[in-house]
Amino acid sequence: MIRTLLLTLPLLLATHCATSSKRRNLAQEAENKRLVQAFAEEVYGQHRLERIPVYVAEDFVDLSEGAPENARGPAYLRAQEEASLHELPGLQFRILHLLAEGDLVHMHWKAEGPVSPLLDETAEAKAKPPPLELTGHTLFELKKGRIVASWSVVDTLGLMLQQGFKVLPPVPEPPPKPAKP
Repeated sequence: MIRTLLLTLPLLLATHCATSSKRRNLAQEAENKRLVQAFAEEVYGQHRLERIPVYVAEDFVDLSEGAPENARGPAYLRAQEEASLHELPGLQFRILHLLAEGDLVHMHWKAEGPVSPLLDETAEAKAKPPPLELTGHTLFELKKGRIVASWSVVDTLGLMLQQGFKVLPPVPEPPPKPAKP
């Protein structure tokens, strides 16, 4: 019995030390989720770009791969969305999943609609453009009820394949030349 207690005590202490003392604020996480959902539905779904400053902080920064150095503030986000609406008019946005933990909210989304003639200028595309499907994930960071940062990953390969691009296998390396005797 004493041996069991002596063996179990270090395990219990180690388990207790490994747990976080920080408690999750579930009410704040739910509010952050609600804010991101409202932002996405209004700005991306309804194209109400005038609502961007309601949700996005002045010091907002887009930390996505390939985002320019000046990817900051509500004005940048508005310009980015205006360009998207110009290139892909008629795209319908919807949220597939929304998860929150602490001050972070993850959104898995899908946008569907016709291909813009700006992307495909063939006669066939102009006559009856094929449907386009774009999927992605965006992680938002919130502070004091405002979006301060975002990181997006978009399935660009899927988009390119829908546009008719082909994935080619890599060109094999030429065999080594035999050594001269």
